[in-house]
Amino acid sequence: MVSSTILTDIVRDYEAISTAWFSALSPIAHRIFWVLVAIQLTWTAMWWALDREDGLGALASLLRQVVAIGFFYALLLNGGTWIPAVTQSFSQAGAAAAGITKLNPTDVFDQGLALANKILNATAARGLLDKFLASVLAGITALVVVIAFAIIAAQLLVVLVESFIVIGAGVLFLGFAGSQWTRFFTERYLSYVASVGVKLFVLYLIMGVGMGIAARWMSVLERGGFSPIPFFYVMGGSLVFVFLTWHIPSVAGSLTAGAVSLSLADGVHPAILGSRAAGAGLVAAGAVGSAALGGVRWGVDRLRGHTSLHTAGRELPSAPPSGAGVSAPPPADAAQAPSPGTPEPERPKALQPAGDTRDPDVSTSDRGTPPGGREPE
Repeated sequence: MVSSTILTDIVRDYEAISTAWFSALSPIAHRIFWVLVAIQLTWTAMWWALDREDGLGALASLLRQVVAIGFFYALLLNGGTWIPAVTQSFSQAGAAAAGITKLNPTDVFDQGLALANKILNATAARGLLDKFLASVLAGITALVVVIAFAIIAAQLLVVLVESFIVIGAGVLFLGFAGSQWTRFFTERYLSYVASVGVKLFVLYLIMGVGMGIAARWMSVLERGGFSPIPFFYVMGGSLVFVFLTWHIPSVAGSLTAGAVSLSLADGVHPAILGSRAAGAGLVAAGAVGSAALGGVRWGVDRLRGHTSLHTAGRELPSAPPSGAGVSAPPPADAAQAPSPGTPEPERPKALQPAGDTRDPDVSTSDRGTPPGGREPE
């Protein structure tokens, strides 16, 4: 079988161009770094002068600034060596754990082509190509295997090219480490480098296991006598292999970079929204309940007030309104004297002022009221 090096050539081209990117962007990163360092030191000196900081505190702050600047400048000078070492160490660790040599996209795609070729040759050797169902299943299975391994090789190619872009073009972000206000760009860049390395590490682990399983698919077909069911097993295994190599490295890289994966966010985000909505509903219900309780209390207070006024009005007699057509009672001298046998009518006690326990039939003169109208205390 003829092997093509197209995919490997793509990887090599990007690896070579990343070196040119690093050489072109490194002077720009150095200029950005020292400009930011000058701004940082000037700003710090201004605050020292304004705060009138003592010499020991200023010396400690200056020492911290020098240590931070020295570390990031060393990273800027050696970024072309240190950054590739990080990604390559992850790749080597994954290959060693999986028990395979370092893979390239061409090797992966060639294994898929070899497996598809074995399926077609074995089907033809058994004379099954004359049967319509067997020939169709063999052709579809071979096609699915080729497409699956092409996608897996493309995934490996994408991650490798991504690592070269990080190495070559990412040096520009190292220049932003000269100031504390822009240092987060460098921190995010270093986190991204680690995430790419983790992608390569996980991808090598999955491919090492998956390619070992794919090598046994021919024996599965042979044991099944090339019946339809083993063909479906091979097609399903190819699709699962694609899904694993496509999804798991991305999730691992995103978690390393500090981002939550999409599959996790899809489950967590609705739960958060639901809890917030439930909390808002409870708050609204509490507000409505408080308002209703306040309204009931206000109504009860108003009812009590009206009841008190009504009771007081019944206890205290009110003077008849003037001009209401009610004639005034006749004077005492003009009143008709009662007959000797008629008992004197009892005075109504409602006319007696509230709180007065004295006998209303006893006159003031009989009680001993002084001429001034005030009783002795």
